Amino acid sequence: MEFFTHGRVATIAQQLIAEGRLKPVLIAGIAVNLQQRNQDYAMDGTRHEAYCEFVLDECIPEIEQHYSVDPAQRSMAGISLGAVATLSMMLHKRSLFRHFMLFSGAYFPSVQEALRMVADLSEYRAYMVVGDEEAEATTPNGVYDFLTYNRQMRDLLQERGMDITYKEAPGNHIWGFWQKLLPDALTWWQPTR
Repeated sequence: MEFFTHGRVATIAQQLIAEGRLKPVLIAGIAVNLQQRNQDYAMDGTRHEAYCEFVLDECIPEIEQHYSVDPAQRSMAGISLGAVATLSMMLHKRSLFRHFMLFSGAYFPSVQEALRMVADLSEYRAYMVVGDEEAEATTPNGVYDFLTYNRQMRDLLQERGMDITYKEAPGNHIWGFWQKLLPDALTWWQPTR
């Protein structure tokens, strides 16, 4: 839901649609449980498997029961540890999503190792962005070098054949930075021309 509250994704999408830069789109969000976030999103989190099952086996079917969704256009987005959860969802159900918008991913070595085990990712594409000030990004859990982690993950995914659009832009590990990149990410995902 923070994509709506902090990222203003609905407002941004509406503006892009009005400008003819984006076709009408359905955007669904899941509220984050801040107390359980790490356990839900981290690949080694105690609630991660249950969280993935909830999203993939309950949320997606419920949405698609009520709305017409083109499976070829499904996309998933995540920020920081949410980007990790997004890639984990891909590993859980390889056929569900083909497009990913990954903002400042928390791609710790254990996450990179999990993706290193996947031989072929050529059927997927991702938009990745990280701030050029994220070499020392401050989070509630500590200070991390997300800039290096994102460069490493970009290389790892490209080596496995994933089509990557990668950007480093002026900014840090905050919503104000990611919000500025949402128009670019949305038009990357669904080009109208």
